[in-house]
Amino acid sequence: MTKPRQRSAVLLLAATVLGVTLAPSASAQTRYGAAPGDWTWRFGINLWLPGVDATTRFQLSDGSTIGSEVDPGDYLKNLEFVFMGTVEARNGPWSILGDVVQLKFSDDESKVRSITGPGGAITVPIDSRSETELKGFVTTIQGGYAVMQSPSSRMDVVAGVRYTKLKAELEWRLSGPAGGFATSGTVGESKDLWDGVVGVRGQTALGGNWDLRYYLDAGAGSSNFTWQALGGIGYRFNWGDVVVGYRHLAYELKSDRPVSDMTFSGPQFTLGWTFR
Repeated sequence: MTKPRQRSAVLLLAATVLGVTLAPSASAQTRYGAAPGDWTWRFGINLWLPGVDATTRFQLSDGSTIGSEVDPGDYLKNLEFVFMGTVEARNGPWSILGDVVQLKFSDDESKVRSITGPGGAITVPIDSRSETELKGFVTTIQGGYAVMQSPSSRMDVVAGVRYTKLKAELEWRLSGPAGGFATSGTVGESKDLWDGVVGVRGQTALGGNWDLRYYLDAGAGSSNFTWQALGGIGYRFNWGDVVVGYRHLAYELKSDRPVSDMTFSGPQFTLGWTFR
């Protein structure tokens, strides 16, 4: 997705969220407008199954560079998740949210798209088989304030910081002449990102124990632009809730080493427990 389209998608989703929030269900049975008092805690375990779409570029020790694109197909067989979870604390209109995601994509099929040597660009030979390994650790910590609360809905404005640690490794195998560039090899780099983010999140009752959950943020810092969106349907129990939704996380980076543009996108299933 191009940069203008990504920003347009953020604005469209924000408008949709606002419209749904301002038109709550009249049959709602849940009260979202909680009064100040004791803190309420929610712990959630998330199963996120994203595909990855990324463009990488690495510099070798001799000064030459190699760039590739990760193929987002067949992602489930290459995805290894270590831990994904959220912690939320709420007291009246105030809230604190922490989210942690650790992902590893091993042996993702990729295509070498560019090679640059000391003399300039080199015609890319046939890519016999190249693979990219991506490791990512993402944590977002935010404070929030409810700008709207009613018996059937709540919307929080949130602000905080997102830290991302990326490690990318490319193993390439090329067939045919490559202008003196090695036809096989392995290279890897790491990158740390700190971005400030602002956004909205909330819930709108759909009737009975069902509700709509949404989250949207955007920001910048180490990244040129980063945004994240999550939408889902939740069902509440006495002990907590279950949520089924879709999550998208995207980055546009200032430097194209080792990664320039990158997105993680896919379904997410959450099991949450609430304590007072």
